[in-house]
Amino acid sequence: MAIIVALALASLITSMFVSESLDGDAAQINVAGSLRMQSIRLSRALTAEQNNLDILNATTATDEIREFERRLSILLSHGLIANSGNQKIVDIHKVLEQQWFEIKTQVNTNPARFETDYSLIDQFVGTIDRLVSILQSESEKKIRVLRMIQGSALFLTLLTAFIALYRINRSIVQPMNNLVAAAKEASKGNFNVRVSDISNDEIGLLGTTFNEMSTRLQIIHNHLEEKVQEKTTKLERSNKSLELLYQTSHNLVRANSRRDFENLLAQVEQTIGDGQVILCLDQKVQNSHQRIPISQHELPKNCDQIHCSQCKISNNIRHSFHIHKQDKDYGSLQYFSNKGKPEQWVHNLLQAIADNIAVAISLDQKRAQENLLLLMEERAVIARELHDSLAQSLSFLKLQTSLLSRQLDKNLERNTIENTIGDLKDGLNNAYRQLRELLTTFRLQIEEPSLESALKGTVAEFSTKCGYEVELDYSITNQTLTSNQQIHALQIIREALSNVQRHSQASKAWVKLSIQGGKVHVEVIDNGIGIPDEMPEGTHYGLSIMNERAASLNANIDIRKAPPQGTIVEMTLEPQTNTIEGIR
Repeated sequence: MAIIVALALASLITSMFVSESLDGDAAQINVAGSLRMQSIRLSRALTAEQNNLDILNATTATDEIREFERRLSILLSHGLIANSGNQKIVDIHKVLEQQWFEIKTQVNTNPARFETDYSLIDQFVGTIDRLVSILQSESEKKIRVLRMIQGSALFLTLLTAFIALYRINRSIVQPMNNLVAAAKEASKGNFNVRVSDISNDEIGLLGTTFNEMSTRLQIIHNHLEEKVQEKTTKLERSNKSLELLYQTSHNLVRANSRRDFENLLAQVEQTIGDGQVILCLDQKVQNSHQRIPISQHELPKNCDQIHCSQCKISNNIRHSFHIHKQDKDYGSLQYFSNKGKPEQWVHNLLQAIADNIAVAISLDQKRAQENLLLLMEERAVIARELHDSLAQSLSFLKLQTSLLSRQLDKNLERNTIENTIGDLKDGLNNAYRQLRELLTTFRLQIEEPSLESALKGTVAEFSTKCGYEVELDYSITNQTLTSNQQIHALQIIREALSNVQRHSQASKAWVKLSIQGGKVHVEVIDNGIGIPDEMPEGTHYGLSIMNERAASLNANIDIRKAPPQGTIVEMTLEPQTNTIEGIR
């Protein structure tokens, strides 16, 4: 732009100078041309004066000479002096002065000759013609110079514009296009692209900055990809570990066989990816504890029941993880690897598996102990039920048999013997009834989906036995009572309904279960004759069984008359969580 402006200014200034030099050239040419006409006028004036001719409006020769000199002075002072640097014009200037001097001299000294001899005028006119031609040539030369200057300035301007556009395209447009293309690639995530042809200007600085930015972004992107890959690997490893731990926890609950442990070890080795795992479990054999080695591979020779904890596999390093819970040692999990110390996640995984195995073994032992305790307690319940019912009846029968034997030995009266035999029959019937009730009680189970369904079946059963309606009002949820509480509550209700059937002489009965003050209330109500104030001896076995069952639940049971008639059997108990302890 500076060059173009400079060329424009130079062309303008030069054109102004050339135009300034052309100023007056036309007038000079016109004046030079008018000298020829003035020469003719001078000749005519001289002729008129010599011949005494009276020409209309004619001027004197002196006037014509004076006019000729004025015009000649104008030409000399402007055209010739202005072009004094031109040798041709200087020469013509001298010739004109000399010729004019000769013409004036001849006019003043010999007018007659001048009148008949016009050679001086012709020469003078010819000189003026040459002067006009030279002035015209000089003017044309100046115009050509002006044209050449303007043409050169136009050419240089176009050349400068072309060079400028070329350099702009090369140094700005192309680098900017390359930079834009690189930016588009970078926006697509391709940080390997770089801007080439870096120049030492602002665009080059921008390209260098972009390359540095791309390099840093590539480093950051690669670092992030590594981090993402690392996190992905850790997540996959964590998922596999969690899946393995879940399968371990799920399978070890029932893992009592060698195959299950072998499958577990195979999954562990597959998850870890390298190394070998051997499981050493304690086992009681003939009053001695041995550690049985378990592995999915062939066991080394030095790995037996005695030396299981010191097994060795070639040059691999052994890492031991103890299987223990609550200060009880159940064995160890041996991990063999040739990579030295295992990674933290491998260590944590193996320790977690060892802990799961310990929990599974501990649960097996606890389950066995609980089953034993439940069996012993059930036997104690059976013994208590037999002692409180059937054993007493059999004891009574034994006494009656002894009494009958003595009566027969003494040959007592037949009526006395028959009374004793009648008592024996009543005792046998009572013992048989109690035996059936005990069998029904021991076989009772809640096979229905809930206590409510079991009670509905019980109510329907006793409605048929009693011959009248037994209503059920169930206002608690199935999760309120534990399984143990549901069994005993159902047995107590059945015993109460059995008493209603046999003793109440009622026409209707009700069974109600509700929650009052955070406690469960169980009521069995009838509209019969009501419970007597004093219970006859030998008829309290059912009530004793009900009281014992309520006591086993830490519940309170109350049996009383219902106004205006009938009996109420009411039991109140605390809800419990459904645990093994609760079942016991």
